[in-house]
Amino acid sequence: MNSHKFAEAKQKFSPTKWSKYVIMFSGAIIIVGIIMIAVMGFNLGMDFTGGNIIQVQTNQSITDKQYEEIVNTAGEILSEQGLTISQSQREGQGSDISVSIQYQNLAGVDDMSTINNEIIAALEEAFPEYTVIPAETKSATASSELLLNALLAVVISLVFLLVYIAIRFEFLSGIAALLTLFHDVLIMIACVTIFQIEINSTFIAAIITVLGYSINNTIIIFDRVRENLRKPSLEGLSNREIADLSVRQTLNRTLNTSITTIVSVFLLLFTGISQLTDFVLPILIGLIAGTYASIFISAPLWTAMMSKSSKFGIRQRAKVKAEKKAEKEVAMAENQVVDAVAKPIEE
Repeated sequence: MNSHKFAEAKQKFSPTKWSKYVIMFSGAIIIVGIIMIAVMGFNLGMDFTGGNIIQVQTNQSITDKQYEEIVNTAGEILSEQGLTISQSQREGQGSDISVSIQYQNLAGVDDMSTINNEIIAALEEAFPEYTVIPAETKSATASSELLLNALLAVVISLVFLLVYIAIRFEFLSGIAALLTLFHDVLIMIACVTIFQIEINSTFIAAIITVLGYSINNTIIIFDRVRENLRKPSLEGLSNREIADLSVRQTLNRTLNTSITTIVSVFLLLFTGISQLTDFVLPILIGLIAGTYASIFISAPLWTAMMSKSSKFGIRQRAKVKAEKKAEKEVAMAENQVVDAVAKPIEE
């Protein structure tokens, strides 16, 4: 009975009907994100602002408790200088373990060498059994180049995706898919700004990961749209009905794959390594945004653009082809009539 009701609900499900509400929801999140950016700005990590890295070489295997002790002590030492830890991680394996402590430059201070030396001296005093490696400084110039390259990588990936979909399907499908991907990226940026999650190079990797995953769901839907447009039995359906039907036909696949992936990432977020949070949380946000966008935004966008265009689309091309074929058949029939009339006269 429950499965029967679910099947009935699925048959009545219309993504294009709900798309405006979903777009309003996403728009609200993006607007809040823009306000947060204007008020508080981005929480840029040292990958984009420059900073310092200190290595605490333990020369032995350490427990999680020992690792936390090193990080907490380093945090207290940095706080005395008005600094905070941007990122910490355990590196190496076996008896060759080191703890990496990263922190940004102090605001208004160009030369951090004196402060870094004080931090190193304090760490050596706190952990005489360990070796503290002098700070490695990452300049803001190198960080700005990294940011430019990261943005360039995102733009290039979007362009190649547009070209692929335009060739594989049609131009309007490519535009709809590209706009859907922009939506996913904007939601990710808005959410990390709202929650003040640090933006670093792993965030760019998270964006590219989500782009690759989200485009897969969208391609599946547009592939079904193309198939349905070519079916003679569905010629009487409008573009909106074709879009709704295509989303319903791929809904089980979209939900099954997306929910499975989201649950896995969710578990990784809360049971995995704490250093992965800056990478996993944006991916989780992007996966959720990409899932509902592929259902409620991609196909409805295509429908809206198709309704305003008569020059693009498989259905339009098929209509033009059918009209030309009909004109050719009429011309052939007229020629046959003329020949039939002319033949007795010649005889």
